[in-house]
Amino acid sequence: MDKIKDKKLTFWGAAGFVVLYFVAVLASEFIGFIHPVCWMLAPALGALLGALPYHWLSLRWDKFGLGTVLAAVFALLMLALGEFRMSQVALVIGCGLLSDVVRLLAKRDWLAYPVLALGDIAAIIFMWTRKAWYLEGAANEVGQSYADAMVPLQTTTWLVVTLIAIVAAAECGLWIAKKIIK
Repeated sequence: MDKIKDKKLTFWGAAGFVVLYFVAVLASEFIGFIHPVCWMLAPALGALLGALPYHWLSLRWDKFGLGTVLAAVFALLMLALGEFRMSQVALVIGCGLLSDVVRLLAKRDWLAYPVLALGDIAAIIFMWTRKAWYLEGAANEVGQSYADAMVPLQTTTWLVVTLIAIVAAAECGLWIAKKIIK
């Protein structure tokens, strides 16, 4: 572990892993086209896949800002792609800032990374907060039968299941990342 801490974090190394984090989280969203349950659990897959670049960066970046930078890059790129609204950007960046506070105070990535990963819910939060609008968009984009299958998932219970899945996947991903990067 000390050997890794001795390695300096270069701009290009950090930028590469920030981009890798973005790609991992974004790519996970594509499983949603398989079935509405997959759409609902896509943020959990993003948390799992994003753990490796997060862990690599966290071993080299011990100051405040890691979660904020990852969240801001993700949110702003999603905004630029037209996939996010400002409320979603605020949710993602808020989770990034909170993740940094947790990391600074607790000095434990296993506590901080799940907080960052919870921001991934922003991609689908309107599924629970703007139900009719979301269903209309799903029907236009994927089809009415897909939207109809999404209706039973728009409950508070499924929102809680999604949040728990995100935290569990984040912890699992971090555990795997620690095994890979020793």
